[in-house]
Amino acid sequence: MNGIIKRIGGWLAAALLTVVLGVMFQSQNVIARLNNIGADIGFSDRLSMTGYDIFYLGKPYALFIGIALAIAFLAAGLVFRIAKFGRPLIYIVAGATAMLAMLFAMKEVFFDVHLIAGARDGLGIGLQMLAGGIGGWIFAKVSQRPKSQI
Repeated sequence: MNGIIKRIGGWLAAALLTVVLGVMFQSQNVIARLNNIGADIGFSDRLSMTGYDIFYLGKPYALFIGIALAIAFLAAGLVFRIAKFGRPLIYIVAGATAMLAMLFAMKEVFFDVHLIAGARDGLGIGLQMLAGGIGGWIFAKVSQRPKSQI
């Protein structure tokens, strides 16, 4: 039972962190693009816009990320059972891949429109994958069993 609780807690922690980082990355990417075309956005506006996005974009984004990470972490668990080594790396790759797959699935489902504005270019997609990779690392650390149980 303790293992299941650790996995659920790890998944929740990973999903929450991935949502917050993903939204922050996308907000800052959009703001940087606005600055490139001449908009003058100060530090306080950056913080305000990012907080707004975390609160309002974070809610629906959390649903998509939670589902994507759950599927990816289940698959990564199977890979680790076979490989028997590299657990953190396997979950990092799973988290990053989940974000990539989720972004393109969202685009496909929503009439070929990238819903996450900050993930419309290579840098934005890379940042979203970084957020997923960090989430995967958190899952690997939180859900890790003691060495005696492996």
